[in-house]
Amino acid sequence: MPLTVTVPASLGTRPAQDTRTFLTWDTSESGKVRFLLPVAVYPPGKDDPVKPPGSYQDYLALLRGLADYHAKWRDEVDTTVDGHPATLMTATTDWSLNGTLGCPEADGDAHDDCYGLQPEYALRVAVIDIGERTPLVSWTTVNTDQQRDTSAAFTRFEAILRSLKFSDTP
Repeated sequence: MPLTVTVPASLGTRPAQDTRTFLTWDTSESGKVRFLLPVAVYPPGKDDPVKPPGSYQDYLALLRGLADYHAKWRDEVDTTVDGHPATLMTATTDWSLNGTLGCPEADGDAHDDCYGLQPEYALRVAVIDIGERTPLVSWTTVNTDQQRDTSAAFTRFEAILRSLKFSDTP
């Protein structure tokens, strides 16, 4: 999904990774901003990835279902990102949920190549409805073992989302 986004100078001038399905800035434990078109997800407790839900509502249901596996969701807000419906929410967990947000590649290892909720992080997550394919998932992380206050990072992330513009050309 072609897009442009403005990030603060503190995240650097270039992303750490920029592929067809994954875009990330990764400057510190609390300086991560990620955009993912999930190609696969790992259901909790499963060793094999599955195709992610194809609709915005089904993907949101998958995330909300993680509450059965110790995920905690709060501060949920319905909004829009460049005119697209989106849901913002904050996530924490008591257990590692590797690969539950998704993988940028179908054969990604849940622990090394994919993304999910982790006990030491609070995430501000945006699920953005981009039409007929898997939603775009974006998030920022705050390592709560090192930093208890998430407000500055979450405010910065929401400003980044307001700057996001989707392009019509691939």
